[in-house]
Amino acid sequence: MRRQLFYSHFFLRVLIVNGLLFINLSVYAQIPKEYNDHGLNYLKQGNFNAAITEFSKAITADHNNAQAYTNRALAYVKLGNLTYAISDSTQAIEINPKDTVAYYVRGSIYYNQGSFMQAISDFSQDIAINPKVTKGYLSRGLTYLRINNSNDAVPDLTRVIELNPKYTRAYYNRAVAYYQLKQYDKAWADLHRAQGLGVAVNPDFIEVLKKASGK
Repeated sequence: MRRQLFYSHFFLRVLIVNGLLFINLSVYAQIPKEYNDHGLNYLKQGNFNAAITEFSKAITADHNNAQAYTNRALAYVKLGNLTYAISDSTQAIEINPKDTVAYYVRGSIYYNQGSFMQAISDFSQDIAINPKVTKGYLSRGLTYLRINNSNDAVPDLTRVIELNPKYTRAYYNRAVAYYQLKQYDKAWADLHRAQGLGVAVNPDFIEVLKKASGK
């Protein structure tokens, strides 16, 4: 009788422990998502420090949460803490090499820091993963333009226009690229397209183009 009682208590204890373990695992599976969702809400509200706190909780709960690292990087960008933003976006990429947002965030930081070749590399990764999304092509095209590489800027800006024929910024910047390449007729054509779509063109650029093209 005593042995039977022992076994009964033993099995009851195992069932309870397993039951609690199962429940806890289920709850913890939701915790990173809840923290991440809270962080996104704070991010939208402009409360970036609170957002970082929530994303950090998500990372603590799951160190392989690439999305939380990327989101925290965005919050750090908003606070101007670019060193941490690069670190977090890099960590997100290591966890998920197809995290296009992380590549885009890091590439944008590199661009603003003047590390243009690193920016181009990250934007190229973004394009490779999402070849039908305009932001990678536009950003890489603008980076090429920034380093006076108009030959490579034109194809990227053209691709943006192919994907979105009403993307005014692409027309305007391709006009600048064509101007740099001394292809003035194409520059005028893009400038007129941009104006037709409602872009307020810099009058200084119009004067420069008029002088260069003789029109």
